[in-house]
Amino acid sequence: MKYYESHEDAYRKIKKNNISSWDEFRKQSESFENFCMKEYLVTTLDKIKPISNARVLEIGCGTGPISCYLAQQGYNVDGIDISQTAIEIAQTNAKDRGLNIHYYVDDICSISKTRSDIYDIIIDGHCMHCITYDTDRHAALTNIFRLLKKSGYFVIETMSMEDSSQWPHSGRIDEQGIVWCEVKENYPYEKVKFEDKYWICTRRIMCSSDLENELKQTGFLVEHIEIKKEEKHEYMADFRAICRKPMSD
Repeated sequence: MKYYESHEDAYRKIKKNNISSWDEFRKQSESFENFCMKEYLVTTLDKIKPISNARVLEIGCGTGPISCYLAQQGYNVDGIDISQTAIEIAQTNAKDRGLNIHYYVDDICSISKTRSDIYDIIIDGHCMHCITYDTDRHAALTNIFRLLKKSGYFVIETMSMEDSSQWPHSGRIDEQGIVWCEVKENYPYEKVKFEDKYWICTRRIMCSSDLENELKQTGFLVEHIEIKKEEKHEYMADFRAICRKPMSD
């Protein structure tokens, strides 16, 4: 199984403990509705002013707090996640709120949708930093670009840091910003062996200029960037960008 499928284990814990969202699980929020990206999402929607029934895709939707908020605003929302358990919880959360959201298990790196120019907006609420290898990131961003309508928006919030040597959390980080955590030999997800130990990559923490270049190389017009510094860890930040697919190729 791919390294990023390991989030399934966390979502099983979330379901077992009757927790409604990843933010609550990580103790970053006290409620489903008060998700971490909400303030940025509200201001971004006000900036881009999408049509009232815009078609929106959330990648890495988890249990659906962002998708639910978007549906409550009147948008036509699809949500995908690699985790079957996350999608099951998201479907329950939407049903409990009387919302019609199309959730399904899929992988943005190899998404099953073959049509192009589908969505007015695609939103990443902390999915891309879970995709670590260059080939996978290129595939994901290429699919996002393809799925957007011409002049459609890609809104991203992702972890970043300017100096990887200051990584404050567990695991080890390499020169590419890939975070590695040690696992046992029988760990069921994609892993590598070095220094006679087994490791799984969990995050890709890039600097803001590299993230911007990656978006531009995909073909996006980067219309707005902001960096939100973390309060607890001065070297960590959220890279936020509003990108647009050009009207013409």
